[in-house]
Amino acid sequence: MFRHAIISAFLLAALTACQPASEPEAPPPVESPEPELTMEAEAPIPEEEEATVLDASEQARFAAGNREFALAAFQQLLASPDPSDHLLISPHSILSALAMVYAGADGGTREQMRETLRFALDEPALHLAFGALDGALAERAKVERQDEARGFELSVVNRLWGQHDGGFLPEYLGLVERHYGAGVELVDFESDPDGIRGKVNEWVEEQTRKRIRDLMPDGSVNEDTRMILVNAIYFLASWQDAFEEEKTRDQPFTTGAGTTVEVPMMHRTEHMPAHVGEDTIAVSLPYVGRDVSLLALMPADAGADFDAWLGGLDRGAFDAVAAGLERKRVALDFPKLTGGSSFRLSDLLQDMGMPLAFSRTEADFRRMNGVGPGVLGQSLYIDEVFHKTFIDLDEAGTEAAAATAVVMMRLTAITPDDDPLEIRFDRPFVYAIYDHPTETILFLGRVLDPGAE
Repeated sequence: MFRHAIISAFLLAALTACQPASEPEAPPPVESPEPELTMEAEAPIPEEEEATVLDASEQARFAAGNREFALAAFQQLLASPDPSDHLLISPHSILSALAMVYAGADGGTREQMRETLRFALDEPALHLAFGALDGALAERAKVERQDEARGFELSVVNRLWGQHDGGFLPEYLGLVERHYGAGVELVDFESDPDGIRGKVNEWVEEQTRKRIRDLMPDGSVNEDTRMILVNAIYFLASWQDAFEEEKTRDQPFTTGAGTTVEVPMMHRTEHMPAHVGEDTIAVSLPYVGRDVSLLALMPADAGADFDAWLGGLDRGAFDAVAAGLERKRVALDFPKLTGGSSFRLSDLLQDMGMPLAFSRTEADFRRMNGVGPGVLGQSLYIDEVFHKTFIDLDEAGTEAAAATAVVMMRLTAITPDDDPLEIRFDRPFVYAIYDHPTETILFLGRVLDPGAE
């Protein structure tokens, strides 16, 4: 039985209906709805060509942009006041949900989102790339389950709940259905907002095998909500080579605060992908099939300033480690992990460069419902973003889940060595659940204390 779980729950409360009193400097909103902007007249969505295949350079640019965002968002969270000892995010879940929102953005809102999210491809290639990525992950999971009895499952699903009279454009709904597999359930937020919130939470619980509960908190949905977009990821995999439980021992771990705690430390000695550089030491622990692994990194010098080292861990540094992995005979000690994080990400995303999407008077999501900024009762904007994560990792493998919900509202107001290389993760480190063929970071975490909640 697996007892290791990584759970990332991300709620993006987006496009809400409130009075714009918080932004008095903006032009006053129109008191009566303007004629609805048609896509043909104002912002036509280009007709997509028949299904195409991305070339290698496009795939590489898309993947690099996703990793760029992952490390940039991670660094932004690390710089926030009092980050937790065990910080964990799911970049793929966040990007998947926001990509569906981006499909409905226009004007400056769209440009800011593209820059902030590091989207390297134009539309429709961007959405084609997201669909192809999820398809590749799904196909890989099927192969692993056929080849390995010990278990591998990777599920990425999307779903929309939309106001039945919200006026969402068929072009928009067709795009997210085609590339993200996100069907829409028509609901009435005005009559039963909390009941719909409960339905969304139940769906997320089901998709994440009950690992993520109450993704959307009380008050996150009201009568002005117009759409909720949700991404959920579930990952269950045993190690390609499991740790032997009898070799797990309580051993000292030096925390980020400099104190020493006793933690259950797993051990095995074998050949595995490893990187030993001037600045960084890393190991890659593959799951069944070897396409996906846990990639763990720490400073090469045990006496180095961990925070300074971590501050230099950008996409280029991460990519260099991933590219520099070589099979070596390693005597590895690695702690069992339990912990998680909880965030509100609206401030982070605005600080990273996309404030317009959160502006009640200036957000432009006309490609979603045909209505530009400032129209009372119709214009959409992002309200808030919630993100939750959890991990429980042991000798057998890893179980992981992620959920991202976007709430849309209207504006109302190796060669063997003689001796193995000893690598002990007995001090702060960073880890990623990393899909090697697509170069995708599914989860990204920092550990200062393996036992910290």
